[in-house]
Amino acid sequence: MTALLGHTAAMGLFRSSLLPALPVSRIGAALWAWQHRKEIAGWAGWAARAAPRVVAGDQRDVLAEGRLRARLKGDPRTREVDGLDVEVLDGVAVLGGSVTPEVHDAVVEIATGASGVTRVRDEIREREVRRP
Repeated sequence: MTALLGHTAAMGLFRSSLLPALPVSRIGAALWAWQHRKEIAGWAGWAARAAPRVVAGDQRDVLAEGRLRARLKGDPRTREVDGLDVEVLDGVAVLGGSVTPEVHDAVVEIATGASGVTRVRDEIREREVRRP
C-alpha cells in the first residue's frame, strides 16, 4: 500500500511540475507522432522482434543492434534510407538490403564503429542512382 501511495505522489508531482513546462499539447504530440509514424512503426517492429531474444537471454546482441540502429537513424547520410536490413548475431552485424553506393559506404563505416559489434558481414546490394 505504501508503494502505491508513493507512486501516486510521484505522478502528482510529475503532473504538477513537469507537464506545464512542456510546450506540447496532446494535439501537438499527435501531429508529431503522425509525421514520424514510419520511424515509430519501425522501432515498434524492432522491439516486437527483439522481445523473444531478450527473454531467451540474448540481451547483448539486442542492445548492440539497438545502438547500431540508433546510430544509423542519427546519421544524416543514412537517416531516411529505405531498403536497409540490420541484425546483430553473436556480435556480428549482418547488413543487407539494397541501397546506393554512398549509403552503402556510410552504413559499413557506422556498423564497423558501433559499440557491441565485433565484426561486420556486408550483404548489401548496391543499386544504381537514378538521374532525372
